[in-house]
Amino acid sequence: MQHPRLFEFRMGERSPDTLVVAEANRDAARLLTDWRNWPGGALALVGPQGSGKTHIALAWALEAGARQVDGGADLVCANDIFDDAHGRIVIDDASMADGGLLWRLLDRARAEGGAVLLTGDQPPAAWSATSPDLRSRLAALPVARLGEPDEALMEVILRRICREQFILLSDDAAKYLARRLPRTFAAARAWVEALETGLVRGAKPVSLAIAKRALQKMQAWWGDGEG
Repeated sequence: MQHPRLFEFRMGERSPDTLVVAEANRDAARLLTDWRNWPGGALALVGPQGSGKTHIALAWALEAGARQVDGGADLVCANDIFDDAHGRIVIDDASMADGGLLWRLLDRARAEGGAVLLTGDQPPAAWSATSPDLRSRLAALPVARLGEPDEALMEVILRRICREQFILLSDDAAKYLARRLPRTFAAARAWVEALETGLVRGAKPVSLAIAKRALQKMQAWWGDGEG
């Protein structure tokens, strides 16, 4: 049986059902697309802050018709959540969720054929769980990992972060930075923080010269141990 593709890849777009696939997220995209075959009906999606976990989880939720749940929210009845979502659930920041709720959702997904996607910065085996049974269940979950970005993805991330700050980035600046910044999500955010945002917000793109100055400023911070 042919199923719709989960991801349509279009560079430069940022919508829930379109993602840029690069080396950092290729394996995770493949596992999410194959969600009907997750062992035990559950999968953990893990990666560093800013790596796009919520973005990719939202894409999956739209494809699977899943309900989104905030792990830090005050959630009471796992059975109601499972039934209302027909067993298809995304728990964002799942390490913050109540242990009893996690256990019940994972148990029902395994027994009844659900699909539960858990996101977190660390693998589930590192999450705090008071129950030995839950610790064992979390440690056994299959894991889809989001790695740090390559050059192509770094350019996309820089543009995205700038847009969130109402900043335009020139093509020259984006390419220059993608080649020279450390390949981490933290570095991309640190560079944007180094910009004098009050001077660059608006319709005029950040020039290569301004990008270089912010890079030098960021490197000075990191050299002093602030990065």
